[in-house]
Amino acid sequence: MASKKGRAEVEKKAAAAREAMGWVQGRLNVLEYLILFFALVLALLGGALIAWVLASVVSTSFRVIWAVASLSLFILPGGFVYFREFRTRSLPPDRPPESKTKEPHG
Repeated sequence: MASKKGRAEVEKKAAAAREAMGWVQGRLNVLEYLILFFALVLALLGGALIAWVLASVVSTSFRVIWAVASLSLFILPGGFVYFREFRTRSLPPDRPPESKTKEPHG
């Protein structure tokens, strides 16, 4: 009887932990989208600044320079991070150092 009561208590705690983890995952998803949004805004502002500086030097229109610069500022850093992660995930994991068992008397 005591084991069923203990098991029910463990199940309750596990359900509460699952609910908490779901809440945390939802919050992290929101945070990821906020970071992505602010990166996009910074890329657009940086692209506008680059286009404003280069518009008088290059004979191309402001909008074209702005689009190319903004895309470059948004895609290139993201691509570097993606390929770095891809490379580290494709490497085999490091083997832990081999431990030598000690003799019982020494």
